[in-house]
Amino acid sequence: MKLKGPAATAATCLLLAATIAGRQDPPRRPPQAIVPVAASTLAANPDPFIGMTVSLSAAVDQRYGNTAFSIDQDRGKSGGADVLVLAPVLNAPVEPNAYVTVIGEVVRFDPAAVAARMKDAAPALPAEVAAKYTGRAAIIATSVINAAMTDLARRRPPPMSPEEQALSKVMKQVGPGFNALRQAATASNAADTAAQAGALKTLFTEAAAFWKTKTRPDAIQWTEDAKTTSDAIAAAATKADWDTVKTAVPKLQQICASCHGLYRERLDDGTYRFKQPAR
Repeated sequence: MKLKGPAATAATCLLLAATIAGRQDPPRRPPQAIVPVAASTLAANPDPFIGMTVSLSAAVDQRYGNTAFSIDQDRGKSGGADVLVLAPVLNAPVEPNAYVTVIGEVVRFDPAAVAARMKDAAPALPAEVAAKYTGRAAIIATSVINAAMTDLARRRPPPMSPEEQALSKVMKQVGPGFNALRQAATASNAADTAAQAGALKTLFTEAAAFWKTKTRPDAIQWTEDAKTTSDAIAAAATKADWDTVKTAVPKLQQICASCHGLYRERLDDGTYRFKQPAR
């Protein structure tokens, strides 16, 4: 039976909705909770924990190269109750018999599967070590925290060039400077608003020198726009033109946000660095 009128329209809408729903990506898996577990429990009965993200504190038993080691609940004994830990990176070696806290995903160790998953970061284990742990529980670690509360699995950022150091120094002043400008503008304090805007213009002028060495036209333009906007804020504040000031301050913030979104990134150590965009 051919539907007509409102019924046909409703049927068409339902069909379209079903078609769109069918094209949607499957829902993302929600972040997993970190499950605390003892190393001895994990070694004895790994099945319930495979695929889980766990946290465990235990003593380092054996080291296998730079980024692989085993942990045991009892540092006075070494045997079948140890668990293999594989880290993509360790910026310092773990110490035998020292306690560490390991966070990571539990897998059933298979050399080929681990190599495919970790790619170039997979530790190169001696054949006898790989054979010893094959089929047993292992952890692909995201954190390895020592007694000094240092996460050894956190990647250290590369050293900054002198130009990047100069930019970082400027950026560390821009944030507080902008907050001071916003507070002065909110309080309608003409002298402070003009002074803070002038200081920001000086900082943007210093930042411009960095961007000219990187030949990034968009960043160069954002820096020029920031300087021009800072000038406009200072001039408007001097004239007590608060409507212009209150319009220009959010504009300045947006200019900064545009540049940061493309060219700044937060690294594992919490610092921000210049990000080279993909070509």
